[in-house]
Amino acid sequence: MIHFKSGKILIPVDFSETSLLAIKHGAFLAKYTKGDLYLLHVINKQFEHYAVVEQPMHIDGPEKFEQAATNKLNFLANQIKDEYSVTINTIVKMGNPTKEIIATEKEIGADMVVMGTHGYSPIEEFVIGSNTLKVITKGSVPVMTMSQKAKKFGYTNILLPIDTSGHSRQKVSYAIELAKTFSAHLHVAGILGDDDVNEAAGMGVVMNQIKELAKKQNVIATSEILKGVKNRAKATIAHAEKTKSDLIIIMTDQEAEISGFFLGPYAQQVIHHSDIPVIAITPEQNTDSDVSIMSGTSGI
Repeated sequence: MIHFKSGKILIPVDFSETSLLAIKHGAFLAKYTKGDLYLLHVINKQFEHYAVVEQPMHIDGPEKFEQAATNKLNFLANQIKDEYSVTINTIVKMGNPTKEIIATEKEIGADMVVMGTHGYSPIEEFVIGSNTLKVITKGSVPVMTMSQKAKKFGYTNILLPIDTSGHSRQKVSYAIELAKTFSAHLHVAGILGDDDVNEAAGMGVVMNQIKELAKKQNVIATSEILKGVKNRAKATIAHAEKTKSDLIIIMTDQEAEISGFFLGPYAQQVIHHSDIPVIAITPEQNTDSDVSIMSGTSGI
């Protein structure tokens, strides 16, 4: 069972617009839940001139470059500390961004990672930034991502899309606990494609179970089954707009665990096209909920 925790929030910072927005989302979370922030800047040797100063400038010598990055990160941390009154730790490392982010996640015992959908290496971006993609699939904690459009802070309506796979329900407790923390309305959406025409009754049972669990936690939850869906990601985003949701909670796809790199199409599309933050949770393996109660797709 996966639970919502935010005691230690790791935020990779490359000083891009989306990473600065991620800091504010992380700071909001930390202030609301009394968590601590860890701002991490990784100096990628391939891009030593990247974003440490307003105009790209090469600084000779790794020590001078590291000091420049440290100064800028500490300045940013002090600004956020004054604005949000949260505890902030700063970390500067040199190496491969993805490897260092995941290593730091383990070193500090992070509960979640908050980061933008793009950053570090613009030339490596395909659908979402490659480093973001790798952190989501190779890390071990939930990852909240957001685009430059995610300007609103606070979560009053949370969308929980559910499909027919067993692992889809692993995020239920997490979503209910997060909704309770923010006194948010939980919108449960059952996503059924054309091949799921016989699953409506079973989906109804599952959704009623989720609403009962939410009720026990004093969380208001409503549900709707979306039938004949052609594109699950588009349906999810459209339903988020319909319900005025400001956060979507999804699972990473099971096939991503096999490849260790790529997210499946559903997760990639939701993260890439969503105007609101998305939390992606990696399924736990070898649990009772890994077995589908119906048939299944993955990623929701």
